[in-house]
Amino acid sequence: MLPVLERKAVQFRGKPLTSADFEFPGSDTTRDTVDRRELAADPTNRRIIEFLQEDGRMAYSTIARELGTSEGTVRKRYNQMVEAKVLRVIGVADPIVLGNEGYALVAMRLSAGADPRKVSARFEACDEVTFVLFATGQYDLVIEVICQTHRDLRDFLLEHCYGQADTVSVEPMMALALYKNLMKWGRP
Repeated sequence: MLPVLERKAVQFRGKPLTSADFEFPGSDTTRDTVDRRELAADPTNRRIIEFLQEDGRMAYSTIARELGTSEGTVRKRYNQMVEAKVLRVIGVADPIVLGNEGYALVAMRLSAGADPRKVSARFEACDEVTFVLFATGQYDLVIEVICQTHRDLRDFLLEHCYGQADTVSVEPMMALALYKNLMKWGRP
């Protein structure tokens, strides 16, 4: 008889985590998520995504020719992925070149018992914040903050980061130069 393996719960700050703790905004654990994953895993869809990551304005006809399929097939697959929130085509600019002096990554450790979803919601509501990442390792949350001036960044940090009961430490990392910003999520 094989021994029964004990399944240990993953914990964060002493509280067990469930699969719901690892969901992205707008996602769920229903059939909808499975359909989204199937769309994302499809080899043709992956190739369409790769082409669009190189050039977000690439014509469907060009992608179709490269894939050896019809323009209608590419258009249909593109629309399915956009509708399912698997794909979003955006313009990415260098915040430093745009004149934003107050550009930083801010890493934070949360206090014991703090709910990272609630803390991240505080940052999701801020226009200056471009992404919020719940992480493992030394820091619990990492955010990207883009402000026009150093003073604006200082004010943001004082208002939203320092002195919060749910935050133990704050480590802002000012960007001096941006060498690569491709936003090529999902690439192996």
